[in-house]
Amino acid sequence: MMVLAYEWKKLMIGQRGLACLLAALVVSGVWLAATDQPQNIAMQEHRSDYAWCLERLDGALGDQKEAWLQDESEAITEAKAARAEAQESYYSGLTSAEDYESAAAQAGEVLAHERGFDAAFQQYLYVSENPTNRYFLETNGWAGLLSVQTLDFAVLLAVLYLAAAAFCSEYACQMDALLRTTPEGRASARCKVLIVIGSAVALCVALSLLQLTFFAVKYGLPHGDYPLQSVPLFGTSEKSLSLAEAFVAAAALRCFGAVMLAALLLFASVIVRKYALTALIGAAATLIPLIGLPEQFIFRLPLPLPFLLATGFLEGGRFAQGDGGEAIAVFAEVSPWEFALVAGISAALTMLALYGTVRRSTNCWLLERRPRFGSKAKPAAALLLAVALLLPVTGCSSEASEIVVYNSAAQSVAGDGFAVALDDETRTYTLEREGAAAMAVETSPLFGAFSDGESVTGAYVAGSCIYYLTSRTQQYIDRVGNYNSTFTQFSIVRLNADTLERHVIFEQIADSDRSLLGIDYTVGDTWAFLPDCRSFFLNDRSFFFVVNDKIVEVDRATRSVQTLAIPASGNIAFDGRAIYFVDEDSRLQAYDTQTREVAPVGNIVARSFCLTEDGLCFVNRLDGDAVCTCAKDGSDAVMVLEGPALSVDYEGGELSATLKSDGRTVPVEL
Repeated sequence: MMVLAYEWKKLMIGQRGLACLLAALVVSGVWLAATDQPQNIAMQEHRSDYAWCLERLDGALGDQKEAWLQDESEAITEAKAARAEAQESYYSGLTSAEDYESAAAQAGEVLAHERGFDAAFQQYLYVSENPTNRYFLETNGWAGLLSVQTLDFAVLLAVLYLAAAAFCSEYACQMDALLRTTPEGRASARCKVLIVIGSAVALCVALSLLQLTFFAVKYGLPHGDYPLQSVPLFGTSEKSLSLAEAFVAAAALRCFGAVMLAALLLFASVIVRKYALTALIGAAATLIPLIGLPEQFIFRLPLPLPFLLATGFLEGGRFAQGDGGEAIAVFAEVSPWEFALVAGISAALTMLALYGTVRRSTNCWLLERRPRFGSKAKPAAALLLAVALLLPVTGCSSEASEIVVYNSAAQSVAGDGFAVALDDETRTYTLEREGAAAMAVETSPLFGAFSDGESVTGAYVAGSCIYYLTSRTQQYIDRVGNYNSTFTQFSIVRLNADTLERHVIFEQIADSDRSLLGIDYTVGDTWAFLPDCRSFFLNDRSFFFVVNDKIVEVDRATRSVQTLAIPASGNIAFDGRAIYFVDEDSRLQAYDTQTREVAPVGNIVARSFCLTEDGLCFVNRLDGDAVCTCAKDGSDAVMVLEGPALSVDYEGGELSATLKSDGRTVPVEL
């Protein structure tokens, strides 16, 4: 015990190992608090409304709950129609303010929990696919606790430091030979190993408890006895675990990963005997697989990394669709025998590393007669260093900030010295440039040649680039001549208006109909909204698809899909950061794509609106449907056309209004 106490004091106090552990824990906690985002934003933003719905849906899906969802959906639809009718009558002067307020109040009672119901209904669509092991519950807490598959670099650095310092500090001052000649030399080595291994386990346990506390306080962790598949990430998993059991299993796997990493580093430290080389070997063995290998292989390697990531062992299979509509396995579930094989080999390597570490620290007379392994390890260490230094480093470049004016209702969009217009008859987009002949946006002679439904369905302009969305439907014929597979592929192509160079920046297959063994079936996926897309826009972080009455955001990096709480039945405007829209009460709102907050634009009640370079133009329902202009924040409102108007449009740098009296379109002078 005296040797253990001495070694603990030397490593934890003298070499500041305890401070390193506490710093790693603090950094991990601060990073978690600063970067955590709810997996289901709608569920979190409308938490009280969702909780109201969850009181009626909590638990397994049943006939009574399905009936309630159907009745509530019909009631919300009827309330929306009644409110819209009352609103139109009031602004047209057909009803009094008291009648309008009464009708609006009645509709408001039904629509009070609409946003929460939308989140609950989306969860119902997921639960109904497999009601036996998917339950209704608030998933943000468990999803955040279980779904994070990122390497905690603070923990990695702490284990690297402790493992390197345990033996390398003695090699640095040449005390290793003296320690091996003492009766307690072997005990000293065992104590060092025990302290490093125990510290790694304690750090992982403390971090797991910290994460558990954080998500329990922020989101709540209800119903730990519900099946793991209730969280969408694990929907296809075949593991028969509850949510609480999955958390315990993931925490245990991370502890084992830290132990394995510490054991391998301890063994490396007694071989290379240098701080830097030991740390480099540990970093390379962890980061090179993380960066260079697909997820499919990482969890089938006997390395510390898959155990540090942990939850991949609990996931089910994930699939994507190839260009031909076929299913491509992105991640295959780790079967029990595969896990047993990987865990068994990893445990054996860990035990051998610990045994080798202790053996290398004893019996100095035998070691003096045998060649040292340090000379053989140096070339390998040098090779690892070269590989680490030669790893490609990719950088991100962001385009210069451009003035963006986008209106989804516009038939043409203008850029720097060019314009893109939609021909209503042919439904094709034409590019018109200064000093050049007009040309189709898609100029490939093969466009449409091998498909019955190939077309350009939307265009967006930013700076000198044109982005257009294409859809292509193809059919495959089986051996007897019958069409047995249909798929539609959607692509976003970037076209440089100056050089006419094209580059595909987004591609996805949706709307697949297939036949298997004579049985027809439809493959539904998260991209089912793409066939209904009528326009789109983008920024450097996301794609935004305007689909019927909603906007769907797709992250450009992760391809995660999220539906924004923005009604899209009218015009949608975008200035590069804010999305402008008219809500159900005809009030003009702005959604900030960076802060994800919605704020009213002044006190504007608009029948129609559009975005211009100078601000906003709108039909003011509070002023007899007069046409007014204002700044983007709603200030400096000025009437520019007195006559009652139905709508305003901004195309090709010209502002126009459609009159209510005779339907004529007249220019609006600013």
